[in-house]
Amino acid sequence: MNDRQVARTRSTKIKIGRVHTRPLPSRILGWTLFVLSVVILVVNWIEEFSSLEALPGGHSAFYLAGGIVAAVIGLWAAGVMDAK
Repeated sequence: MNDRQVARTRSTKIKIGRVHTRPLPSRILGWTLFVLSVVILVVNWIEEFSSLEALPGGHSAFYLAGGIVAAVIGLWAAGVMDAK
């Protein structure tokens, strides 16, 4: 076998899995949760460097941690992390 035949046989072995999409309500919920989490993260970051107090209790590391966790859950629910 020469190099071209080897390359041809290797390329035919690659399989592409089925594209999986989540149901519409799950995607809407996921993207909504992600956007709200990003808004909370941005407001929390702004509160750290200004006198704004939009979140109850002011700037807190709990808003940061909760926002990150909620954003990841939102992306998961939206189907962004699904294998394609």
